[in-house]
Amino acid sequence: MKRRSFLQMGAIGGALAATTTLPGSKASASDLETENHFDLTIAPAMAEMIDGEMVYVLKYFRGLDEPSPELRVREGEPITITIRNEDSRPHSFWVFGVPDSSIGWIPPGQTRTTTFTAPTAGSYLYFDHYKEPLNRIMGLHGAFIVEPDDGDTANGSETPYSASQLNPQMQALFDAFGSTFPGDRWRASDLEREKLWLVTQIDPTLNARMESGENVDHRSVVSSFLPRYFTINGLSGFDTADHTGGDQHDGPTGRIEPSGREGEPCLLRCLNAGLACHALHIHGNHCFELADSDPNTGQILLSDNIYKHDTWLLHPKQTIDMLLPFERPPDVPAESWPPEEETFPLRYVMHCHFELSQTAA
Repeated sequence: MKRRSFLQMGAIGGALAATTTLPGSKASASDLETENHFDLTIAPAMAEMIDGEMVYVLKYFRGLDEPSPELRVREGEPITITIRNEDSRPHSFWVFGVPDSSIGWIPPGQTRTTTFTAPTAGSYLYFDHYKEPLNRIMGLHGAFIVEPDDGDTANGSETPYSASQLNPQMQALFDAFGSTFPGDRWRASDLEREKLWLVTQIDPTLNARMESGENVDHRSVVSSFLPRYFTINGLSGFDTADHTGGDQHDGPTGRIEPSGREGEPCLLRCLNAGLACHALHIHGNHCFELADSDPNTGQILLSDNIYKHDTWLLHPKQTIDMLLPFERPPDVPAESWPPEEETFPLRYVMHCHFELSQTAA
């Protein structure tokens, strides 16, 4: 099957068209280094869905080959974001939960800049809050990842959060990996130990109305929204997984599909930029909930009662950090581990437990 791994950009400045990779391409050290200054462009595009349908969307582009980019910064540092609006409508920008980050009005053809201090470490959602939620679900959203300046526990275990944020429960969990918990500690420098699941939904009827130039009433969007496509990092269905059979995940699936050895914990940053709730679930392992955000304010809250979840609920505009421990699956007896008669390494399905996402398209 041909991978739907591109966006066809609309005419920028009336002259430019390009084919580009979707967000979530193969992570490398240079891709995920923290930065202080980002230049983004708002532009329309045509995105190919899993069934081949081309759908009109809006995107924040970083250059011409990285729509809806993942922005990574380090807490406490000054951040500057410059945005040029190449769409025919006004737009905006906001890192949800960081008030000083907002650009409230970017007229067509104009450029605006915001400078603010990176907040405490965690997973944040950024989006266009003008005519909320219309522009957000049209595609103007992305992940804003804040790394800690010092994320080590008192025992030297690396964590995704600032040492000043860590409660005793969080410290005990990360200290247990590689000691009382068999395997290895979580490694911030190992990019295979961190994945991004930026989920959203697409109602092609709404997108077609926007493409036609209709002045859609944003206040009517919630009551009329009927999603047909559900995506993770811009991909859906067959295209979200690696089908080569190899351990190295190339292409857009590299930021989606966790792969590891027993006892090698993997951080899953889950963000919901859409209007529908999701109930995320992984066969084979339960996951520890590390942190979530208030879907009304964007405030990041670290868990102080850390336990394993079979399924975790992800509300619109909410972010949740989960830790996949890569334990021996409970349905595999200890005496049969590692398995000799089954295909190894084992592969398990991740999916959403909400029926809406299973029955739409």
